[in-house]
Amino acid sequence: MATNDEPAKISCPCCQATLVIDRETLAILYVTEHRVKAGGASFEKSLQDLKDKEKQKSSRFQQAMEEEKQRKALLGKKFQELRKQADTNPDDRPPLRPFDLD
Repeated sequence: MATNDEPAKISCPCCQATLVIDRETLAILYVTEHRVKAGGASFEKSLQDLKDKEKQKSSRFQQAMEEEKQRKALLGKKFQELRKQADTNPDDRPPLRPFDLD
């Protein structure tokens, strides 16, 4: 068990740092930061990953553009078909309203 002479050690739950606090003055004596291991990816690998992501974004954009072109063509065809149908069947048109005759 810690005595009043020994400083208190508190671990931060967020950043995993350790605070060493004097019990009498409640002053922070020092902070030991949590260190992340330096065994990360190399610069070349990170650069290659970034280029791959850029290629993926570009291909997704091109795919979306093609889908939009196809959608636009399909809507155009549907419009033409409905227009033909409206021209051949004048009975399907909405009735005239009284103020349309003025």
